[in-house]
Amino acid sequence: MTRLAAGRSTHLEPEEIATETLRLFDEGGDPSIRQLAVALNVTPSAIYHHYSSRAEIVQAAVELVWREVLTEATAQLGNPFEADPTEVLVTLGMVARQAFIRHHSITPYMAAIPRSDELSAAGMSIFANVFERLGVSGPEAGEAFHYYASYCLGTSLYAASRLTANESLGTGRPGHEELEEHRVKAGLDSTSSPETRAALDAILDLSEIDPERDDALFEAGLRQILGVYAKA
Repeated sequence: MTRLAAGRSTHLEPEEIATETLRLFDEGGDPSIRQLAVALNVTPSAIYHHYSSRAEIVQAAVELVWREVLTEATAQLGNPFEADPTEVLVTLGMVARQAFIRHHSITPYMAAIPRSDELSAAGMSIFANVFERLGVSGPEAGEAFHYYASYCLGTSLYAASRLTANESLGTGRPGHEELEEHRVKAGLDSTSSPETRAALDAILDLSEIDPERDDALFEAGLRQILGVYAKA
C-alpha cells in the first residue's frame, strides 16, 4: 500500500477532491489545481491521478450540487415517477434554484454535463416521465423542457450572478430614491407611474434582500409556464 502524504490520515479519493473544490468555490474562489493540492495536503500529481484536467474536477463539483438537488427533491416528493407531475417540476425547479444560489460561485458552470452518465440518465428520465404524464410527448416535450429549463436555469444564474458580483466588486446598486432623482433630471419621470418604477427597482436585488418573496415569485412564474401544459 502506498504511503500517506504528510499531514493526511487517509488516502486521497475523487469524492474528496470534488467536495473540497465545491467548498473553495463556496468561499468565493475559483480554485486552481495548485490551490486544491495545498488545501488537500497533496501534490498536484496526486490530483491528476484521479482527474485528467481542472475541467473534470469542476464538473465533479457541479455534479455534487445536482446530487443535492435530487436528494432534497426526492425527500420532499417521494418517488418522482409517481408524484404529481406539476409538483415534481415545481419542486425540482425550486430546489435547483435554491441550491445554485447557495453555491452561487460555481453557478456559472451549472450547465456543465455531469461526469456520471447514471446521474444524467436518471435526471432526464424523470423529466421525460413527468412531461408525458402532463400530456406532452415527443418534440412537444422537448420544446416544453426548453421553456422550463431556460426559465429555471436563467433565473438561477441571474440571482447567483448578482450575489457573486456584489461580493467580488463590493458595490451596491443605486436605491430607488437615487434612481428617481436621475429620472427627474432626465425628464423620464413622466413616462411611467411612480408605483411601477418603485416595484421594478425593488426586483433587481430581490434574491438577496427578500429571498422568500423571490422564491414565491419564481414559483408563481413557473406554475404559469407549466399551467399551459396542464390545461392542454
